Amino acid sequence: MLQLKAQSQRLQLILDFLKEQAFMRASFVQIHEYLRKVLPVLGLKPISRRSLEADLQVLREQGSDRLFHIRVSKKHYYQLLSAPRESISEALKSSMLEQIALQLGAKGIGKDDILEDKLVFSFSGLNDDGNSFELAAVCTQAISQQYLIQFLYQSAFGTYKSKLQVVAPLQVRFYEGRFYLVASVWSERQKAPKSQIKVFAFDLIEDNVVVPALVEREDGSEGDLQYFSWLQLMQEVGLKSYFKHCLGIARFKESIPEVIRLKFTDWAISYVKARRLHASQRIVVDNPNYIVVELYIYRTYELSMLLSRFRDYGVEVR
Repeated sequence: MLQLKAQSQRLQLILDFLKEQAFMRASFVQIHEYLRKVLPVLGLKPISRRSLEADLQVLREQGSDRLFHIRVSKKHYYQLLSAPRESISEALKSSMLEQIALQLGAKGIGKDDILEDKLVFSFSGLNDDGNSFELAAVCTQAISQQYLIQFLYQSAFGTYKSKLQVVAPLQVRFYEGRFYLVASVWSERQKAPKSQIKVFAFDLIEDNVVVPALVEREDGSEGDLQYFSWLQLMQEVGLKSYFKHCLGIARFKESIPEVIRLKFTDWAISYVKARRLHASQRIVVDNPNYIVVELYIYRTYELSMLLSRFRDYGVEVR
């Protein structure tokens, strides 16, 4: 019981210490040093690094506040994220619904209007308990204020464990039920974002957490936000036209768009006519039994995924 009480006190001390730090973040060394000074004053025994690691793990797994672990330049940092997830996602959802209703011509929308009962709109196909909404809000804020962010990311095509990504965020996109972050990776050697675009799927971000990337001081501690010019970077990477010839969000390096012909039969004919597969779509053969359409796009795995929906009623032709 005494040991449990001592650990509970330490956990509270750690939380209080983090809440007092800039961005509620501190390094493992800073937390350990703080406890080394304060524990004897409170009549508690000093703890080893291993015990502190155990305490931090308890906070990450069981704490009501979310504790996020980051490794930057071989140093371990812990950041507290205490914003209630449900309230953020619900507020954002209500705001988005209101904007959609206004765009559709609704007038006189008041705060007491229950839009969810009048306008049904699926913001995400993912059952992620509001994580996508929260990440979208965090990323949009970083884009608006033009500061770097960082997160641990597991590539969908990789077999390695999550890798720390430090990026300049450019845009949040929604496609086929998933949210994506369009960004430029930060070059530590050049102290600037790389002039190329990389796309990150929200659901592959570890712990669904994105945090600011802070300047590292000479003494090894972290300082202020790192800023970039969104307008300058957006122009450098050609953001406005980057996805013009993408079927979705994928585009391979050095690839060039090409004319691709697709043949559709049976029920797929009316579907493709009613819903354009891509802005470049044009019908080149319109037969009562089949149609052939041309798309001017990059050839990526998304083409195969698209055709798989039509089974035998949609195939590529030469």
